[in-house]
Amino acid sequence: MIKSLHKPLLLAAVVLAALAFSPGSARAQTEPVTATVEVLNALTITEVDPLDFGIVAAISDAADIATLTIDAVTGVLTPTTTGPPAVFAVINNATATPAQITIEDGAIGANINYTINNVINPIFGGNAFLLTGWETSYNLGAVTARVAGTPFSYPFAGPTDTLNIGAEIRTQVAVAVYTDGIYSGSFDVVASY
Repeated sequence: MIKSLHKPLLLAAVVLAALAFSPGSARAQTEPVTATVEVLNALTITEVDPLDFGIVAAISDAADIATLTIDAVTGVLTPTTTGPPAVFAVINNATATPAQITIEDGAIGANINYTINNVINPIFGGNAFLLTGWETSYNLGAVTARVAGTPFSYPFAGPTDTLNIGAEIRTQVAVAVYTDGIYSGSFDVVASY
């Protein structure tokens, strides 16, 4: 009887030994792993050049309008008029530049949305020119007409992209005389994803 009891005990010992060495019963080790991500949605935009129409003669009229356009890429000034005596005549274009801003810290290939807004017309002594006729060029590419307050986008090429902005100034029929002086205005460029 002892011999027959010995067999089941021996078999049970073998099974327990096998279970003790099986992979499923080994003691598991746990290592916590940290997961992080840094969000950087802020872009760095910097004015390189202001929008400057140079030095001009400007004559207004009660009915006709003169316009002076600056190209977004070349900076070439183009005066036009709906009829005399309304006129823009360029005296010195040495300082004339389209506005240029640089954009940094963007994600390569992501679309960056831009808006030109908060436009303040160039004014001096109570008289102002209408600042309008917007156009842009991205990284000196094709020139595209824009409307202030209407968003547009370009894909970020990086590491530093450039946005050139051209525009036009117009004489206003309500102005009798544009007196000599520096007419100052401004606008905002908003950039975001």
